[in-house]
Amino acid sequence: MTTWRKRTGKKKEQFSGPDEFQSFTQKALLYVQKNINKFYIGLAALAIIVIASSIFFLAKKASQEKAAAAIASALQYYDLNSAAPGGKPMTSVERLEKAGELFGQAASGNGKQANIALYYQANTDFELGNMDKAVQEYNALKARTLDPLLTSLANQRLASAYLEKGNKNEAINILIGDKKTGRSFFADEDQFRLAQILVQSGNTGEAIGQLEGLIKNFPDSIWVSDARTELSKLTGKPIGSPQAMVGTPPSPIKVITVPAPGAAKTSPAPTPGTPKQAPAPPGKK
Repeated sequence: MTTWRKRTGKKKEQFSGPDEFQSFTQKALLYVQKNINKFYIGLAALAIIVIASSIFFLAKKASQEKAAAAIASALQYYDLNSAAPGGKPMTSVERLEKAGELFGQAASGNGKQANIALYYQANTDFELGNMDKAVQEYNALKARTLDPLLTSLANQRLASAYLEKGNKNEAINILIGDKKTGRSFFADEDQFRLAQILVQSGNTGEAIGQLEGLIKNFPDSIWVSDARTELSKLTGKPIGSPQAMVGTPPSPIKVITVPAPGAAKTSPAPTPGTPKQAPAPPGKK
């Protein structure tokens, strides 16, 4: 019997030679043998980079955890409505000073935790009456954060600090600037507070414009009720709800919860005398 074999077109020695991977491996080993010192130096450098990266990551994580712990401890002193930590009697000033110290330690770092700590540190100085320092810290926070919420909160408190210092013009500029960014979380409140300052400054016409703009642009704002009241005082005319004037029931007021310290504003109580719908009489079976 004759056995047929398929011709491959290759010579015998071509089948027995090393493949490309084997050739590359041999060349690499040969290079390492000839340059063994350089190889170890490169390997050591790589190990240093890996170790340094690991240390940096662990240090950053530990720093963030330390900052978070410092903020949590500081808030216990900052919240004057709660008992002082440790059960030790402390005055309000002592508690705020201790809170400011802890906030300052956390604010010395980097990242979001440090920025939050800086905001509360400024609030603490504000509560203690250190307005110049509070202004400096609010401005420092605005310069180093990109968080629109923190920026809006800083602008709100910064305007209040300028008012405490008697600088109404600077407070007006802060509120106008915050509103103009288009990213403010409190554009409606900015407009209402701006109107109040304008009234105090004798600019009644501009104040009326701000209040009318608030009612028009933020119809669901919790500040609309106060805006109508102030507008009625300034114009001497009753300012009613647009929905009530066309005979339709007013839309429910939306309450916005803001994660900021301080007293929260609540929705106005229902108007006295509002008729309630009587229950339907029972039907006959």
